Amino acid sequence: MIGRLTTIDLASEDLEPMTTVTDVAAEPDLPVQRHRWLSRADLTALSVWLVSRLAVLSLSWPAAFIFRGSNRAPQGWLQLWQNWDAVRFALIAQYGYFSQADSAQRNQVAFFPGFPAALRLVHLVAGQWTASGLAVSFFAGAIAIVALSRIAERDYLPGSGSRAALFLVVSPAAIFLAAGYSEALFLALAATSWLAARNERWGQAVLLAGLASVVRVNGLFLCAAIGVDILVRAGNRRLRALLMFIPSLAPLAGYELYLHAKTGSWLAWLHAEEAGWPRRFTNPVDAFKTTWAAAFGHLFTAPVGFVFQLEIAAVAVGVIATVLLLWRRRWPEAIYTGLTIAALATSVQYESVPRALLLLWPVWCGLAAFAVRRPLAGQLYVAVAAPVSAAIALLFLSGNWAG
Repeated sequence: MIGRLTTIDLASEDLEPMTTVTDVAAEPDLPVQRHRWLSRADLTALSVWLVSRLAVLSLSWPAAFIFRGSNRAPQGWLQLWQNWDAVRFALIAQYGYFSQADSAQRNQVAFFPGFPAALRLVHLVAGQWTASGLAVSFFAGAIAIVALSRIAERDYLPGSGSRAALFLVVSPAAIFLAAGYSEALFLALAATSWLAARNERWGQAVLLAGLASVVRVNGLFLCAAIGVDILVRAGNRRLRALLMFIPSLAPLAGYELYLHAKTGSWLAWLHAEEAGWPRRFTNPVDAFKTTWAAAFGHLFTAPVGFVFQLEIAAVAVGVIATVLLLWRRRWPEAIYTGLTIAALATSVQYESVPRALLLLWPVWCGLAAFAVRRPLAGQLYVAVAAPVSAAIALLFLSGNWAG
């Protein structure tokens, strides 16, 4: 007997059941459980998210004590999360972009204002900047994990939703979904935008993509993907849907006007990227050689070399995913994934690519669908990814560079 499990469109305005349903096998004598807000698959994905948060908490214990070196006192729990970009985001949220002459805020305009704005709003309630960043990532991550599960169930293979959630939370860079970084917030907006597009709610899809673009530059790649999807599937609604990009990208345009007024340059964001990080267009062969030397040439300490090795692996995953998406004629997903990887693989060296993979839901949905058919593949992935993820988490929590 075949039962029907109704899923809910996360991006819909009225939260009514979707017109598209997913057939799943149900036991003959057991009724299919229905929830107004969350389906059974949603609850399973949420449980994966919550359990993974317990895993992160458990990692913070050894990070606070064991990895303190010769220091006698343990590090405070919130201090574990005051590292790298989390500090920059908190400074932007607290003081703005140009009110501090502190060197820690140099080139800070490279960070888009979406996450600092969310951080400032949550701080009104939480009252502590680091805790506010953790709260934004926690709740945004919960939305993202449900959206990811729904995409997998709807567009890839029934039964793949919980696997996609699991594969994401054990991925090598998963610690950045917990920290006060922009990844979780961006993924929540991007995945819900994609769900809206798949259900032909073009206005919602474009507006959410516009919000994602104020969080990270990857949002522009998402807009390109949704634009292609509109051209392919929107029919006589194409013009209206495409015109929605004008108001949706207004906040990002406002940020650009703000930077020009402050710096006199229309390329202030790009100049900050070049000055603060080695991110300018480079021949991809040269970029690979530079990263390979950093990974295996003993140019840096062993932990840094290890992180560069992961960068190379992440680029390889992104390239393979793009090729497979093109082969399967998933044009919008291929555009989003391909542009993301191309932008990072043509920089001076690979940097933060494992973090970028967190934002590429086609990678996790595709892997989950494959694991439904080949369970051993999923088991092997978890066996390899989980300890690497723990290692990266401990690097970050102990203040080391982790990508």
